[in-house]
Amino acid sequence: MKIIKTFEEFTGTLHEDAIDAGEDSKVVIDDVKIESGKEIKSTEILGAIMSSNSEKEFKEYFYNAYGNTAFTTEDMFTLTKFFNEYQQEEAEKEKEKEKEKKDSKEEDPLAGL
Repeated sequence: MKIIKTFEEFTGTLHEDAIDAGEDSKVVIDDVKIESGKEIKSTEILGAIMSSNSEKEFKEYFYNAYGNTAFTTEDMFTLTKFFNEYQQEEAEKEKEKEKEKKDSKEEDPLAGL
């Protein structure tokens, strides 16, 4: 028999207060205690960040999961700060890759032939 844990059960087994957004990431995501008294685990926040394409979609996830009145402005600011830091870091990585790609094309004089 295969035992499957719910997300809450899985995150409850993790005892980290903060996690990195990736191996080479400088973004550190902490647990957030919201106005309603519930605590949102850093793993859930990271999962929402990774699966959201926009800040609006990210916010909608939490409003749908916890309710519109569960958050103060400060709570939502903290959550969106994590999202924006991660997105900014990803954009910088993308620019760096494009620059490396452009530099490698310029170095090869026969690349256009």
